[in-house]
Amino acid sequence: MKRNIIANYLGAACVALGPVLALPWYLSSLGPELFGLIGFVALMQAIMGLIDAGTAQALVRAVAVQIEDEEGTGNHSGAANLLLGFERLYWAFALGAGGLILMFSQEIARHWLVLEKVSVSQGQYALWGAAVIFMLQFPGSVYRSVLVGAQAQVRLSGVLAVAAVVRHFGGVVVVSIWPTLSAYLLWQAVIAGLETLVRARLAWDTLGFTRRKSRWDDVQMRQLWKTIAGMSAATWLGALTVQMDRIFVSKMVSIEQFGYYTIAATVATGLLQLVYPMMQAALPRAVQLRDDELGLRRLSVRLSGIFALMVVGGGFGFAVLGKWVLGLWLKDAFAVEFVYPILSLLLVGTGLNALYNVGYMHWVVHQKTQKIMQVNGLALLLSVLLIPPLVIAYGPIGAAFGWLTMNLIGFVLSLEWLKK
Repeated sequence: MKRNIIANYLGAACVALGPVLALPWYLSSLGPELFGLIGFVALMQAIMGLIDAGTAQALVRAVAVQIEDEEGTGNHSGAANLLLGFERLYWAFALGAGGLILMFSQEIARHWLVLEKVSVSQGQYALWGAAVIFMLQFPGSVYRSVLVGAQAQVRLSGVLAVAAVVRHFGGVVVVSIWPTLSAYLLWQAVIAGLETLVRARLAWDTLGFTRRKSRWDDVQMRQLWKTIAGMSAATWLGALTVQMDRIFVSKMVSIEQFGYYTIAATVATGLLQLVYPMMQAALPRAVQLRDDELGLRRLSVRLSGIFALMVVGGGFGFAVLGKWVLGLWLKDAFAVEFVYPILSLLLVGTGLNALYNVGYMHWVVHQKTQKIMQVNGLALLLSVLLIPPLVIAYGPIGAAFGWLTMNLIGFVLSLEWLKK
């Protein structure tokens, strides 16, 4: 676990810092309007990727259990059959969902976005790019889940780190030479495709099988499907809730204001990435401890302590240096004044989300999908009820306040593991 945690943090640091460090160059090269479209492309990626929200966690659990059962045999055929089955499903979904976005791109650009100075054709082009990137990037998630479940996280983190550096360092170079939306989208699509191919190779090599030696196991897929269906439905609600602030902001304010909101959301999301390496390393171990409640509790207490230190330390640092760092980073006084109050609220919600993950891990380990669905369903309902009137009354910062409220509720409900 220690080796995996260190590797995960190195990979996550590149993934989190890449877009954050590149953002000022994207903003200055493309302008706030086109940067707003880039933010909408990222939002579309997140929305279309909702299908993976629960499936990935269920697949990590299934692969970890399968490999544990096959330990000592030297034969991971069961895990390889799982990979083959989900590989086919992921590629089919990616092509289908991407095709739908291509078909309805003009209607989405015309009737959803508040484009103002940006033409409808540019909005449509952004949606084309989002669809192609999704087709190439989404299947990579199944390979990531298999590598996490197999605890091959050092190799996975290496791929994530290299891809993040190439994607964003190269992206800065590309938009500096060719400051157009098309150049940015083309570069992102190429890197997404290459990263997916590398992940696929690593996943199959880790299991020691090839596609030719594997088969579609109908019985295995049916047995797992019930767990995945329940977990996916529950987690979709949570994943959709996490995006609701940006969904409403993209519809209710100008594309320029949405671009500034995206800056704050990018920082908040990037900092939340600091939690995932720890969770990624801990989840397979927690699954192994599913019948050892004392061992699982000890693991959870340690995680809670680490996350609490991260949240308190990070909050203190932002309170003291946050506005100064934003000024150095963005080099735009107007952008700093717009982003700072929004980011402050988003970071409080992000801290609560980090602490929420410990209780969530317990629900995943014990397959309490109904509990996850109840919590996420409540959060989604509140987001729909709260965010629109808050945005109408206070502008984009109202959406940030809605994000904070939803995470507070999830955090409080997740504390039930302390009672055991």
